[in-house]
Amino acid sequence: MSTPRQPTVERMRWTPYRVPLHGSFSSAHERLVTRAGIIVELHTSSGTVGIGECAPLPEFSGGTLQDVMDCLPLVAPRLQGLVLSDALALLDQLQDTLPTAARCGLETAVLDALGQHYQCSLTTLLALPDLIEPPSTQDLERAASQVRTSVPVNTVIGAQDVAAAVAQARQAVAQGFTCIKLKVGPQLRQTVELLTAVRAALGPSIHLRLDANESWDFELARSILSSCEFWSIQYVEQPLPRTDLAGMAALRRVVPISIAADEVLSDLASARRVLARNAAGIFVIKPQLAGGPRQSQRMVREATAHGVRCVITSTIETGIGVVMALHLAAAMPEITLECGLATLPLLTDDLIQEALPIQNGHMEPPATPGLGIHLDQATLARYAGSH
Repeated sequence: MSTPRQPTVERMRWTPYRVPLHGSFSSAHERLVTRAGIIVELHTSSGTVGIGECAPLPEFSGGTLQDVMDCLPLVAPRLQGLVLSDALALLDQLQDTLPTAARCGLETAVLDALGQHYQCSLTTLLALPDLIEPPSTQDLERAASQVRTSVPVNTVIGAQDVAAAVAQARQAVAQGFTCIKLKVGPQLRQTVELLTAVRAALGPSIHLRLDANESWDFELARSILSSCEFWSIQYVEQPLPRTDLAGMAALRRVVPISIAADEVLSDLASARRVLARNAAGIFVIKPQLAGGPRQSQRMVREATAHGVRCVITSTIETGIGVVMALHLAAAMPEITLECGLATLPLLTDDLIQEALPIQNGHMEPPATPGLGIHLDQATLARYAGSH
């Protein structure tokens, strides 16, 4: 039986949004009180609509929201009239000219529409060996049998005082989380006090991660991580500035805690530079900043080939971006560590109709076709506005 012809892209619509956080979220980079981005809607000739999210973080990489806004009117007419696999191929051709967040949102929208066309989830679609050639029924069945139905996730506690962090950590464990990431700053005594208190409150079985967001220098990193050896830290994210690959490689040789690359990872080329310098044992990959799910897959596979483990993480975007990252994590057997996807509770609204519950520290990707979610148009209109 032949595969039905793919629909073509008829038109594209995009809407900027700005959603407040419930409170504020602090890291060594910034204090975030709202999250801004753009929702892309791709209308096809079959009547389906694929959706995607562009949510850049200029402090990390990938350009600004204005950069994304400027490029979308130029890309839209080039996609118009293309079948979906050709639209993916065009995005591949443009990957070096588009902001990474724009590539991510556009690719997600095309993949969402493609999953609806093949009547399979995005998890299954991403588990296929090739997305340009039409899959057979057997290909889809084989891919569906290989994916996970749930993904373990960590929760994040932003930089704050010790008592508040301990209270939040206890609450997270009561909710079923078994992995907690602590945002930390450039103070040796405060970091050690924070970690000591959290570990004492939770006991030895909970996984603890640290995220320094580039705020340490080499000597401070060595002092803190040597002091923390007793507390069984799973890893520390980006302890040194992203430009200091030599320092990260040297740090790996003198401390007992695994070093994870985060801000330094902006695309496949950057991942290859980190691998070449042997500067990290773990990659924290954000699809928004990496250029989409397929580029993230390439990064994961190359890292795995070098013995580097990977984590998929959100950028505190809304439900569209988070569910895409959830599908990505579920599609890749290489991803075994807890992923940083439990961020939707930080926002006042996730812009989608469906719930994405976190149960016992796990999230389940929707099993329905494509992303498996629907945009809440009324809520998007409420938070829509200029950037």
